[in-house]
Amino acid sequence: MKLSITYCLVVLALAANSVGNQAVAHEVQQKTVERRAVVIPINDFTLVDQNSREFQFSNLTGRVVVVAFAYTTCPDVCPLLTAALRQVQSGLTPDERKKVFLLTITTDPEIDSPKVLASYGKRYGADSSNWSFLTGDQAALQKVWKNFGVGVKRQARGLVDHTPLTAVVDRHGKMRVAYVGPAPDAKLVLRDVRGLLTQ
Repeated sequence: MKLSITYCLVVLALAANSVGNQAVAHEVQQKTVERRAVVIPINDFTLVDQNSREFQFSNLTGRVVVVAFAYTTCPDVCPLLTAALRQVQSGLTPDERKKVFLLTITTDPEIDSPKVLASYGKRYGADSSNWSFLTGDQAALQKVWKNFGVGVKRQARGLVDHTPLTAVVDRHGKMRVAYVGPAPDAKLVLRDVRGLLTQ
């Protein structure tokens, strides 16, 4: 019963596009992933990528962007999210890779420096030509988390509860699909990506 109530709160928090500690990875132990169609404008933001370079979200206008929230010392959900994104990247054709970009945004800037994120990306075989791993200061990240409806709650050093969100953003900077759960099906994400590429 606690699980179903918590999961409903996850969905409600995302639908309201607000930060909520109800939607946290270590509390939500469901094995299924909830797919929701949404229309949420994503504000421009500037963070720092794994190469210590400034990264501005508006530079991706015109591309479909798949965004996941994770942190490198996460013991459970984040490895599944990152592996799913790697499958999405592998499933893109060479032409699609020019039109699609992947982002992993940290929920633990205390640990996740650019150097740490670079190592994390290499561990998962991420191709950096269209996949960046982003960090930044707490204030900048909090605005991004809030805009995407991601709840983040630090439990201890290296242990953070957060909404297990993978989002698909259209060419115009609007979040159109939200997957809440540990491992979205790469085939379904690719289907959504390809649908938005035709719009």
